[in-house]
Amino acid sequence: MCETGRRLKEAREAQGKSLAEMAQQLAVRKAILEALEECRYEELPEAALSRGYLRRYAQVLGLDPEPLLAEFPAKTGPHSGNFTADTPPPRKGLPVWFWTLLVLILVGVGVAVWRLFASPNKPAAVEVAPPPPPTAPQRVTLRVTTQPPGARVYLDGFLLGQSPVQAPGIEVGDRVLRVEAPGFKPYQTTLHLTENKTLSVTLEAAPPVSRPSTTLANPQPTPPTNPQSVVLRLEGRSWIRVTTPGGQKLYEGIPAQGTVLSYDQPVVVRAGNPAAVRVAVGGQDQGVMGQPGQPVTRRYPTTP
Repeated sequence: MCETGRRLKEAREAQGKSLAEMAQQLAVRKAILEALEECRYEELPEAALSRGYLRRYAQVLGLDPEPLLAEFPAKTGPHSGNFTADTPPPRKGLPVWFWTLLVLILVGVGVAVWRLFASPNKPAAVEVAPPPPPTAPQRVTLRVTTQPPGARVYLDGFLLGQSPVQAPGIEVGDRVLRVEAPGFKPYQTTLHLTENKTLSVTLEAAPPVSRPSTTLANPQPTPPTNPQSVVLRLEGRSWIRVTTPGGQKLYEGIPAQGTVLSYDQPVVVRAGNPAAVRVAVGGQDQGVMGQPGQPVTRRYPTTP
């Protein structure tokens, strides 16, 4: 475990929270937080998103994210490797002649330095000014409005809220913005933030989901005026089974409302919801088969 991951884990455990609880609080997958704590950078997404995850995680835990970001690798993802400042990549051994030459060079340099400082006319030491302290990163405010209103707005994979939303204190740089709403296509773009920004996003309606039509099995349509026909019209949903008097199955299923089935007599019809099945025999309306939800079996032609 690297230093960054150790500090994250200790801060989380000090609050008595599990990875699952933190993942739910941040609206991020648990695997992302595990990879940050275990320094498995090759399992993280691209660097822009990964730095955003680290920044938000540290802030929620009460840690200063800047020292952690300074140690964070510039590249993450499947091809980033797993080397950090605490775990340098392995090096191949150098040949003996290289070490011999290096020793000779160091001895020569040491002798030259000794002669320089031992000389009575040695030059005065030159004072080098220390480098200026690093400046704090600039922060900006991002405001997002959407059409339709109330869409969910994410920045670097973290939920900012429902639009319109205003997020102050965002560090300048490249940030990944995503907007989602039910019934609309998701919108995603990369923002280069250098100053306060107001963004208006109009979502595109998602195309309707097409459903395949249902083809009824074994219907045997005949003209409704046929005096020997039994016509079943579905006025609601009901399970139906149609057989011959000898028990041969002609149809069984749950037809869609409005479906019309027609069979030559004699047939036996059983319905699970008789009130949804209207019967016509020889073109004459016989009414519905029975009461709602009370399965019934009818034989056509009817017997006295």
